[in-house]
Amino acid sequence: MTDLYSFAKKLVLCCGEQLREKRRQHNFSIQEKTGHSDIVTDHDIWAQRYLCEQISKQYPEHSIVGEENMCREGTSCWKWVIDPIDGTTNYCQFGRDYAISVALLHNGNPMYGYILDVENGRLYESGDSPQNHAPDDEETAKEGILHIGFKTMRDFARQGSDPFALAEQFRGVRYLGCASLELCGIAEEQSGLYVNSHLKLWDFAAAQAILLGRGCRIAAAALPDKSYFVCAYRTEALYNQCLPFFPEEIRRKLNENGGNVFHVTNM
Repeated sequence: MTDLYSFAKKLVLCCGEQLREKRRQHNFSIQEKTGHSDIVTDHDIWAQRYLCEQISKQYPEHSIVGEENMCREGTSCWKWVIDPIDGTTNYCQFGRDYAISVALLHNGNPMYGYILDVENGRLYESGDSPQNHAPDDEETAKEGILHIGFKTMRDFARQGSDPFALAEQFRGVRYLGCASLELCGIAEEQSGLYVNSHLKLWDFAAAQAILLGRGCRIAAAALPDKSYFVCAYRTEALYNQCLPFFPEEIRRKLNENGGNVFHVTNM
C-alpha cells in the first residue's frame, strides 16, 4: 500500500514539473469539445497519456478512467480517475490556477487523492496534515464565502431556484475555474461552501479523499447526463443552512442517497 501511495505521489509531481515547463514555452494548440467554453489542448492529451503509460507499466492490472476519452478496464479492484489538466481555460489564458487531479478508487470508493497546484508547486494529498483546526460546528454562511459559477447559477434559475438568494447568505462570492483547487480550498477557509451543478467524477474524486481527511465533506447527486451536482462544505450546520436554497429535485436526490455517489460503476 505504501508503494502505491508513493508511486502515485511521485508520478503526479513528475508530470507537474514537465507540464509547468511546457506551459512556459507558450506552444500549445486548442480545440473545442462541445463549444467555445469547453476546450482541450494538446498538453491535456500529453499529460493524460504520460500518466496512463506510467500507471500501466507499474500496475497493468489496474483500471484507468481519464477525462480525455480514456477508459481501460483492468482485473484489479483499484481504479485511477484522472483529470490531466483541471482548469484548461486558466492554463491557456493565464498560465496559473490549474491542477493535475488523480484519485485512486478501491472497490469504487476514493482511498487516495492527489491534487497538484502546478504553478505554485503545492500538492494536496489525502492524509496530509490540515493547516487549520477542525471545522467549528457553529460556522455560518454570513461568515464565509460561496464558491459558485455562472453555469451553476443559470442551472439554479432554470430549475426554479434563486441563486442570488443563496449568494446573499454569504459574506462574498468567488469562482476560480478549477474545481479541484477550489474544493481543496474549502478546508482552509474560515467558513465556505462550494457548489457546482455539472462536475464529472474526475473533477472531484481526488478532492473527496482529501477533504474527508480534513474534517470536511462532499455531498453529490448523480444527474441524467452523467454529471454530478456537487456541494463541499466544512460543517453540517452550514450545509443545512444552505440546502433549502437548492433546486427541489437536487434536494430530493441528496436526501435519497445522503450525498454519497461513490461505490459506482458508471463513470
